[in-house]
Amino acid sequence: MSVSECKVADWTRVGMADGSAGVSEQRIASYTEDCGKAGVVPNAQAYRRGWDAGIIQFCTPSNGWREGVQGNYGKASVCQGQTGFAGFSHYLDLGMQVHRMQELLQRNGQESSRLQARLEASKSDDEKKNLRDDLRHIDREQFRLRRLLIQQQMLAP
Repeated sequence: MSVSECKVADWTRVGMADGSAGVSEQRIASYTEDCGKAGVVPNAQAYRRGWDAGIIQFCTPSNGWREGVQGNYGKASVCQGQTGFAGFSHYLDLGMQVHRMQELLQRNGQESSRLQARLEASKSDDEKKNLRDDLRHIDREQFRLRRLLIQQQMLAP
C-alpha cells in the first residue's frame, strides 16, 4: 500500500475488499509495515470487521469452483472455520479435478505433437508402426478425458 493510500484508507473497506477477494486476514501485517513508513497505524479492528464481512462473500460454492478450476487450491485455508467452508471446499475439490484434467489433456496434446514430429521424421517402418500405435492410444485417451471433463464441468454450482 502506498503512503498516500495509507493516509486516506478506510480500514473497514480495505478489510472487506481483502476478504471478498479471499486474501488472508494476515494481510493487515503488511499494511502495518507499509503504513508505518508514513507514520500511519492501520485500524486493525475496523479491518477485521470488514474482512469478516468480505470473507463470507468469498467462501461460496461458486468461488470454490472458480478457484479450483484455476488451480488455486491454497485458497481453502482462508475459508477454514467460516460458515461457507463446507460448500467452498467441496466445489474447490471438484474444480481442482477439472484443473488436473485440463492439464492432463494439455500434456497429452504436447506428447501427441512430439510423436507426430517423430513419425514424420522416421525412416523405419517398425518405428512408424509403433508411433502410430502410440498416437492412437493418446487419441483414445484424449477422447475419454474430454468426455470426463464434460461430466465434471456439469457439476459446477
